[in-house]
Amino acid sequence: MEKQVRRSVLGRGIAKGAYVSEAQSLSSESIVVDLHVDIILQKRLFGYDPLRRHGAGWRGQPLFWHTDIPRMLDAAYTCAALGLHYWPWESARGWREIQRQLAEMEWLLSSQVCLARCAGDIERAHHEGRLAICAGIEGAHVLNGSLSVLEEAAEKGCLYLTLTHFSKNSAATPGLGRGRDQRSGLTEFGRALVRRLNALGILVDVAHVNGPGVLEACEVSDAPVLATHTCVRALFDTPRGLHDDAIRSIAQTGGVMGVIFAPYFLSGRLWASVDVLIDHIFYIAELVGWEHVALGTDFDGWIASIPHEMRDCRDLVVLVERMLARGADVGSIRGMLGENVLRVLRQVRGESDGKVQDSSEDSP
Repeated sequence: MEKQVRRSVLGRGIAKGAYVSEAQSLSSESIVVDLHVDIILQKRLFGYDPLRRHGAGWRGQPLFWHTDIPRMLDAAYTCAALGLHYWPWESARGWREIQRQLAEMEWLLSSQVCLARCAGDIERAHHEGRLAICAGIEGAHVLNGSLSVLEEAAEKGCLYLTLTHFSKNSAATPGLGRGRDQRSGLTEFGRALVRRLNALGILVDVAHVNGPGVLEACEVSDAPVLATHTCVRALFDTPRGLHDDAIRSIAQTGGVMGVIFAPYFLSGRLWASVDVLIDHIFYIAELVGWEHVALGTDFDGWIASIPHEMRDCRDLVVLVERMLARGADVGSIRGMLGENVLRVLRQVRGESDGKVQDSSEDSP
C-alpha cells in the first residue's frame, strides 16, 4: 500500500507564513510519533468513538476533541502512544481497568491501524500510510505494589510506564498532585520497578515525577529514560516540568523528552501562541542536543487549552512551520517529530521484535 496523506487538511489555512509549503511536505513525509494521546480515557469515561471522524474544536481547543483515528491519519501521524489510566489510588482494581483499556486498544486495530512493538513496526506503518498505536501506562499505582502484572504489559507491547501520575504511590512521588513533594526519591519498590521495566523492554517514563525521583530513575535505569509529556522549569516554574539537572540526566541515559502542548504548563497562561511551545523545544535542544527532543502533546488529556493557532492534531504543521521560520533545520525537526523516539526503540527493543522474555521474580 502506498502512503497516502490528505495534505489539504494539514494546517487548514491556520498556518500562513513563508514556510507553509515546506512545512506541509515535511509534516506529511516525516515519521511522526506522539508520545502521549489520551483518547482511550475519553472512550472509557464518555463513550467517545476514536474510529469516527469528529469535527475540530475552536482555536486553543480545551480539554479534548483533539484527536481520533481518521484525523490522526489526516495529520500524517505515524504512531501514537495512547495513555492508559486509573483513578489516583492503589487498588487491585487498577490493573483490571488497565486490562479493559488494553482491550479497547485492540478494538481499534484494523487495516488502517496496527500495533507498534518496535521501530520496525513504526517504519512499516509509515511506508504503508497506516497509524501505529501502543500503550503508555500512566502511573505505577495501577500495579498495586506488585511487579507481576508487568509480564502482561510487556506481552501487550506497552511502550512505557510512568512512575507516578497525580498521586503518590509505592514507587514514586509526583511533583504535582496528591502527596506531592520535592524531597522524596524513589522507594525501594520504585528502584526495583525501574530495573524490572529495563529487563522487560518497557521504557521508564518520568513525566509527573518530582525532581529527586527523576534524577534517581535516571541513575538506576540501564536504558534510555523518557519524559513523555513535559516542559522546562527554567522557562516557567511549574512542578510538572524539568529542571536543567533533570534534562541533562535524561539526556545522559540517551532518552528523549516530549514537550507538552499545554500553554498553562508552558507559560502559566491559558491563551498562548505555539511560540511558547517552541521556546521549550529550543531550550532542551540547546541544552542537551536536538536528539533528545520529541512530541508529547497530551492531546485529549484534559489540558486546559492548546496553542491558540491550533484546533486539533491536524495543526501540527503550524508547529513545523514556525520552527522552520525560527531557524531549525530539517534534520532536527525530523528527529523531534519521530526519529529520536525510533532511535530509543531500536536501542531498547531492536528493529523487529519488541517481545522480551524474562522470568525474574516478582519481589523487589
